[in-house]
Amino acid sequence: MNIANNILKHSLKNVYFLVGTACSGKTTMANALSKKYGFIHFSRNKYEDEESYKVWQSIIDEKYQPNSTKRKDMDWEKYYSRSVEEFLADENDKNASDEYLDFAIIELIKLSQNNKVIADIRILDFNLITDISDYNRIACLLAPGELIVRDNYVRDDHRDRIERIQSLKDSEKKFETQYELMRIRAKEMAEQAKKYNLFSIMRSEESTVEDTLRLLEKHFCLINGL
Repeated sequence: MNIANNILKHSLKNVYFLVGTACSGKTTMANALSKKYGFIHFSRNKYEDEESYKVWQSIIDEKYQPNSTKRKDMDWEKYYSRSVEEFLADENDKNASDEYLDFAIIELIKLSQNNKVIADIRILDFNLITDISDYNRIACLLAPGELIVRDNYVRDDHRDRIERIQSLKDSEKKFETQYELMRIRAKEMAEQAKKYNLFSIMRSEESTVEDTLRLLEKHFCLINGL
């Protein structure tokens, strides 16, 4: 059964979406908005939401979520030994994210029935997000490739990924491959945000939490009340 996007849009009317690149401030901004406005913060990476992600992991089935199932027993040496071109040609990562998105949307519908929700989750399909939400409910936070390369692997929430790569053979080479992918994907996401006319904020060295929050409040029409 497929649920029509107009029905999803109606059911997600109380959800604000933060999408975009790594290291762009999505989690920081979601925390700030949830604290200031009492929103529920839904995030795949947030500690309070670990229980829902555990539920997801417990129910995935090879019949329905083949790409996510593969990741449970991933050969990480083989996975990270691939070239940049091989990573870019592999749709498994995107498909696994799409499979999780099905689950996340159900959770968002449940959470947002009587509450405003700020969703900071990985959505790669901008065509979908613009079809299931309004312009003033979506913001795309971006960061340039070099800034992502600098900051991505010093984050505490990425510690497990860092240690995983460090445990592999030729780890420096594997990190360099990931850095190049970050640069490419940052550029691609910025191009997609422009293509789909998403409200976007590009992080820079001069960016502040206060300035970015003010821009989001204005875009989400929060300044003069909910």
